[in-house]
Formats: sequence, C-alpha cells, structure tokens
Amino acid sequence: MNQKYQSFFLKQFGLAAILAALSFYAQAKLDPAWHTRAWPFLLILFLSVNSLLFWMNQKAQNKKFSSFANYFMLASSLKLILYLGVIVAYLYYFRSETIPFLITIFVYYMAFTFLEVGAVIKKNKS
Repeated sequence: MNQKYQSFFLKQFGLAAILAALSFYAQAKLDPAWHTRAWPFLLILFLSVNSLLFWMNQKAQNKKFSSFANYFMLASSLKLILYLGVIVAYLYYFRSETIPFLITIFVYYMAFTFLEVGAVIKKNKS
C-alpha cells in the first residue's frame, strides 16, 4: 500500500471518528425523534465505498488524463446511484426515521465527498 493511500485511509478514519463522536453527541442531546439507528452502518458504508473508489482512482491516474476523467465521472455516478438505492430502501422500511436519516446521510456524504475531492485534487497537482 503506497503512502498516499495510507494517508487518505488515515484521514478517512479520523473523519469517521469525528462524525461518530458528533453522532453520539447528537443522540445524547436531541430528542429521540431525531435519532436514526443507521448512522454506524452509514459510516461503514461511506468508509468502504470511498476507500475502494480511492484505490481504484489511484490505478486510473496512471493512465492518460481522458481515461482518468471518464473513470472519475463513471465512479461518481455509480456511487450516487448506490447511495440513492440505500436511501430509497432504508426509507421504504423505516419511514419514521425519514428526516433524521436524510440529515445524517447528507452530512456524512458532504464530509466524505470533501475529503475525497481534496485528495484527488492534491494527487493531480503532484
């Protein structure tokens, strides 16, 4: 495993730890109606998907730029479809958690996306 992947992986775990702490804090302070049981599973999902895509991203960057751009757009689209599928499936079975689940997944998605895009930009500059 190369140095950049290890660095990204450690940053992801740090981000996941911060998000887990914030989720614990929110559950302690907010009314139970604003809790979602899914947050630990969402963290695992985001860690897994982003780790896999970053590793594949590393491989794709060794090719010409047009191939990398095509790969990145395809991977981003598939990731969004996967997340949309998770959202639809979860909300179909747990309608009572609609608002807290959507807020949680939005916050996690934004945090992990900023981390991923920052790593890709940094990698492309070097």
